[in-house]
Amino acid sequence: MPAVRDGDRVVIIDRRLFRDDITRIFVGVVEECEDRVIRARGFGYHVNPYEVAGMEPRGEERVRVVAIDAGDILFLLPRDQDIGQLQLRRSPKAMSLTDGKFAMDLSDFLLKS
Repeated sequence: MPAVRDGDRVVIIDRRLFRDDITRIFVGVVEECEDRVIRARGFGYHVNPYEVAGMEPRGEERVRVVAIDAGDILFLLPRDQDIGQLQLRRSPKAMSLTDGKFAMDLSDFLLKS
C-alpha cells in the first residue's frame, strides 16, 4: 500500500538550505501520485520570521510537483479536511495550521534565534 495516495491532503514544508531562508509551507490535495513524485493542488504560505500574526494563503491556488525523497517534510492531513479553510496561526513561540476545529502544531519549524 502506498504511503501517499490520490485524494490525500498533505502539508509540505520545504527544507531550508540556509539559516536565513524563509520557511515555505504548501497545503494541498494530491491529484496524482506516481513512484516518488506527487502532484498536488493547493495553497502556499511563506513564514516571515519578523511577522507574528495569522496568515492567509499566499496568492491563488496552484499546482505543485514534489519529489517525496527530496528532503522536504511531508505530513498527511485527514482526508475530509477542507484545505481552503486552513490558516496559519503564529505567536512568538508557536505556530499551527488550523481551521478552528482541527489544528496541527508546526512550532518545530519556526526559526530559532
